[in-house]
Amino acid sequence: MPPKISIVTPSFNQGRFLEETILSVLNQNYANLEYIIIDGGSNDETVEIIRRYEDRLAYWISEKDRGQVHAINKGLERATGDIFAFINSDDVYLPGAFAAVAESFEADSQREWVCGDTIMFGEAHATELLKAVVPKSAAHCLSWAYTAAQPGHFWKRELVAGGFDEGWPYDFDHDLYVRLLLDGHRCEHIPLPFAAYRLHAVSKTVAEGHHQIAEFERSAEVYEHRLAGAERRWCRATRFLRRSCVASIAGDKKAGARWLMRALVTYPEGLAQRNFWGCLRKLASNGEAGAN
Repeated sequence: MPPKISIVTPSFNQGRFLEETILSVLNQNYANLEYIIIDGGSNDETVEIIRRYEDRLAYWISEKDRGQVHAINKGLERATGDIFAFINSDDVYLPGAFAAVAESFEADSQREWVCGDTIMFGEAHATELLKAVVPKSAAHCLSWAYTAAQPGHFWKRELVAGGFDEGWPYDFDHDLYVRLLLDGHRCEHIPLPFAAYRLHAVSKTVAEGHHQIAEFERSAEVYEHRLAGAERRWCRATRFLRRSCVASIAGDKKAGARWLMRALVTYPEGLAQRNFWGCLRKLASNGEAGAN
C-alpha cells in the first residue's frame, strides 16, 4: 500500500463550493486515503452535500466550533495517516496530486514537508499558475520573501501533530511554517501544480486581507528575537519597508522616506533586492502624484 494520506476539510456555510472540494479529494482515486470533514454547524446546504459522500469519508461532524483553526485541529486529532494536509471548503486539489505527493515522500525517507505549485482562480480574477517559492528559513518567512499558497503544502503527520495555533486566526499556516523552520525542519518544492486556490468576495484572502497583513506584521515582531545577525536585520528592515509603503500610499512622503532610510541603514544588503526598489518607486510616484 502507498503511504496513508489524511486530508481534513474545515467547513462553514460554503455549500456552494463544498461539493467541488469533496470531489477533488475523492476523485484522486488514491488507494490509501483518510478524508475528514469538520463543519462548524452550517445552516446552508452543507450537511446535505456531506451526507451524499459520507460512505467514503473516514469521519465527519457538523457542530459549532471556534472557527477554521479549531476545526482543522479537531480533524488533525482524528487523523491517522502518514501524510497530512488540509484543504479549505472553497479550494480544490488537482488530478494526480496525491500520487505525486506520495511518490515524493517515498523517494526520500527523510522528507518531512513538501509544497507544490497552485493555480489561482475565481470570481473576477484571472486564472494563473503561482509557482511556489517555498520558505527556506524563518527569516525568509518573516521577511515575506516566499510565495507558497497553503493548499500546496503536505506534511508528515507527526511533524504537525501539535496542531495549529488558534492565536493566529488569519495566518496560522504562516505561523506554523516559521515555527517548523526555527526548529530546523525543511520544506521541499515539488514543481507540479497540486491545487487550485479560489478567490471570491467572502474568502479570507479577499474580504479580510487587512487582518492577514496585520498578523504578518505581528508575527515578525514576535519571532524576530529568535533570529540572529543578518537574518534579524533582514526581518527588521522588511518591517520598515512595509511601513514606508504604507506611508507612501497614504501620501506621507516624509514618513515614507524616513522608513525607507531606516530599512537601508538596518540592512544595506537590501539595496540589491526588488522590494527596496519597489518601495522607492512607490515613494517617488506618490510624491509626483502629490506634486500634481
